[in-house]
Amino acid sequence: MLLADAVSAYLKGRAARGEIGPGSARQFAWRLSGLVACHPGLDISELSRSHILDWQATVGGQRPASRRGYLSTVKGYCAWAVDEGLLAVDPAARVAKVREPRGEPRGLSGGQVNRLLMVLPDDRARLIVALMWRCGLRCVEVARLQVGDWDPVAAKLRVVGKGGHVRTVPAKDELLPLLNAAAATGSGPLVGLGAAAVSRLVSAWMTQAGIKARAYDGVSAHALRHTAATNMLDRCHNVRTVQKILGHLNVATTDRYLGHVGLEEMRAAI
Repeated sequence: MLLADAVSAYLKGRAARGEIGPGSARQFAWRLSGLVACHPGLDISELSRSHILDWQATVGGQRPASRRGYLSTVKGYCAWAVDEGLLAVDPAARVAKVREPRGEPRGLSGGQVNRLLMVLPDDRARLIVALMWRCGLRCVEVARLQVGDWDPVAAKLRVVGKGGHVRTVPAKDELLPLLNAAAATGSGPLVGLGAAAVSRLVSAWMTQAGIKARAYDGVSAHALRHTAATNMLDRCHNVRTVQKILGHLNVATTDRYLGHVGLEEMRAAI
């Protein structure tokens, strides 16, 4: 079986079993297409570690997070091929992990948030930013929200996170009228935008507000989630509570979001 045909079978099988959704299937197909393009006409049974290293060289100039995502997808694909008997040994098993430098979380200051709020063009924009800044939602979670996910009586949202995990997030203050107005349609998507569009719009508003200087400068829609995490911990002082609101399966992930201890706090601790 050709490498390209095996990729198609891998993705179709995972989608049919409900392991991945349409968005993940497209993302995995794009990542694996690079491996196929690097070795056109290669039979899956001939795939070796050297083939994977050759492919890695074609994406070597990308950011560490991107390279980690690519390698993770290829490793999953190779493990599947071994299980299916298409490969005798796993060629990706000994490929080194991509090391990603751990920087400090990029949250926004109160002044930056205020500048962002001033440039938002309408109530939908204000709702999107508030969901991320107040509730810590990801772009994809904002995009997935349906009108039926908002419970105005209990003032809570049903949020579908990574891996299809569902959590409940309370809403308050300025979010209530925005959510009620968005839900007035009665059914369908709450904001009516895909995840990529949400990310793109928020980045554009940040640029307009003068808090984002250029692409990949560390200031993005995700910075609002970091800001929410920091603000929540400052108020409740309970990392487990913040973990539950953000939908992190591992508290260590939440801890990375909260690397905001200031110099004076560290000095006082010492």
